[in-house]
Amino acid sequence: MRTIFFILLLPYLVGCASAPPKNKHNACSLLWEKEEWLDPLIQASKKWGIPKHTILSIIYHESKFVSNALPPMKSLFGLGLIGRRISSAYGYAQALDGTWEDYMRSTGKWYASRTDFGDSVDFIGWYLNNAIRSLGISKYNAYELYLSYHQGINGFRKKSYAKKPAIKNYARKVQETALTYKGQIRGCS
Repeated sequence: MRTIFFILLLPYLVGCASAPPKNKHNACSLLWEKEEWLDPLIQASKKWGIPKHTILSIIYHESKFVSNALPPMKSLFGLGLIGRRISSAYGYAQALDGTWEDYMRSTGKWYASRTDFGDSVDFIGWYLNNAIRSLGISKYNAYELYLSYHQGINGFRKKSYAKKPAIKNYARKVQETALTYKGQIRGCS
C-alpha cells in the first residue's frame, strides 16, 4: 500500500520542484523566465539594502539556482563516499541549519523554507545586512560580502579566508558575476 501511495505521490513532488532557469548567465533572461522571482528579489533588496545583482550572484554561485541543492558527500581518503554531506547547507542560498534557524528566529518567519526563492533572497539580504553592520563592509563590495557569507561573520573578522586562495578566487568570481548582472539588469526592459 505504501509503495502505491509513494508512486502516486512522486509525480506531484517532482512537479513541485522549480527547475532552474535555462540561461543563468543573463540576469534579464533568467528573470524573464522566472517572473515570479522578480517581486521577492526587489522586496529583499529594498528591505535589507542589498543590491539585486549581488543577491542573484550569490545564489548563482551557491546553488546554480537549484532549489534543493545539497553540498557534495564526504569522501574517505579520496576513495569514495562515506554517506555524509560536507555541511548542512541546503537550498538556493546554501544556508546552514544553524544560520537558517537564526534567520527564522530573528525575522519571525518560522514557516520559511530554504527551497523557496523568496525566503532564500530574504535570507541572503538579512545575512549580508548583518555582515555590513557587523564588519563595516560596503553593500557594493560583493567580493567581501561573499567572503563573509562563506566564512561567516566571525570567520571573516578573523580573516579565515586569508590562506585559502580557492575561496578568494571564488569570491572574485561572485564579484564578476555581480558586476555582469548589474550591467544586464540596467539594460532590462
